[in-house]
Amino acid sequence: MAKEKHISPKDQFRQELRKCRTAKQWTHRALASRLNCGHSLVGAIERGTRNPQLRFAEKCDEAFGLDERFVKLWKRMNNAFTGPQWYAHWADEIEPNAHTLRSWDLLLIPGLLQTEEYARALFTLGIVEEEEVEDQVQARLGRQAILGQAKPPTLWVLIDEWALQRRVGTPEVMARQLDHLLALSERSKLHIHVVPSDADTTSGLAGSFVIAESVDYPATVSIGSAGQAEVTSDPDLVALILRRYDKLRADALRTGQSRQVIKEWRDKWSSR
Repeated sequence: MAKEKHISPKDQFRQELRKCRTAKQWTHRALASRLNCGHSLVGAIERGTRNPQLRFAEKCDEAFGLDERFVKLWKRMNNAFTGPQWYAHWADEIEPNAHTLRSWDLLLIPGLLQTEEYARALFTLGIVEEEEVEDQVQARLGRQAILGQAKPPTLWVLIDEWALQRRVGTPEVMARQLDHLLALSERSKLHIHVVPSDADTTSGLAGSFVIAESVDYPATVSIGSAGQAEVTSDPDLVALILRRYDKLRADALRTGQSRQVIKEWRDKWSSR
């Protein structure tokens, strides 16, 4: 049997564009008028001599009445995104559409699992300007909507035990935050593992991270550093972060043991 030829996302885009256009019996000029662009651009994209922009892909979906077919192809063409400017892309598209999220948090309770009062206490510590605190809190809570989806992602959460001990807000805030973790840990698709504070591993000392896996994107990581995050799908860096995750996971407690450690710290905060 002949080996199936691999078709690049760019070729898929231009072939799909020609297929949809000819099915409508539209000329380059007729399609261009619907896309509000020059007819020469349509021809160049079909020939592969020009790369489409996101707005072009969106207009194609509108013109042909498709559900993001061209947008998804465009995303696959541009999957080597990297840099701090891509964090909005992470929060708006990558994280909400992931089927699996794997995270490591060295200093704090992860954002997807924070209570509102924990998040507010965190942001009022000077991480953001005072007038931006509420906007940041609501943005963080908005991200948590993925946990309530009909098909929520599977979460594998590694938390350093020091994050359970580090006071954010009042002792009452901490106790309620750890109660919230215990409640979330009962969900079938949410697995919380504590990395004990006396673990020998140094794999996580470089900082926190989240790995997202999705059918629409390559494996992508968000790496936290100095209150900011850099997002990248660079294969070498993703592979490095996955190795760090595996080492941390090997040193983490089992789910039952982790729940017990969280309960112990919850009780300590409750008694203060």
